[in-house]
Amino acid sequence: MPQASRPGCAAPMTAELTGGVRLSPKAEADLEDIWRFGAAKWSPARADQYLDGLLAVFDLLLVMPGIARERTEFTPPVRIHPAGSHLVIYRTDTDHLHILRVLGGRQDWQRLLEAIE
Repeated sequence: MPQASRPGCAAPMTAELTGGVRLSPKAEADLEDIWRFGAAKWSPARADQYLDGLLAVFDLLLVMPGIARERTEFTPPVRIHPAGSHLVIYRTDTDHLHILRVLGGRQDWQRLLEAIE
């Protein structure tokens, strides 16, 4: 059975990555900031739930890395997938999902992406 893919996607939507998730130091800091904000605004339990939701999106992206189109306007190209009120910015290689940033949808994420190594 052929794998699903979309025009403009280099990777098939269902080409599972077996190497797991790798977080950049900035992505780790983003997740810590997201949790701290949620814990202060709502509660630690609610912050835990939101973070669990973000981690579930990472799992989805491992199974379907091509679900988001490649954004070639950035150098190097990235993929951007919504997760709650945040955007997961990632890249893939042959077997890993590299989470570069997890940014708020209201942040100036285009400017922040210009600073990605």
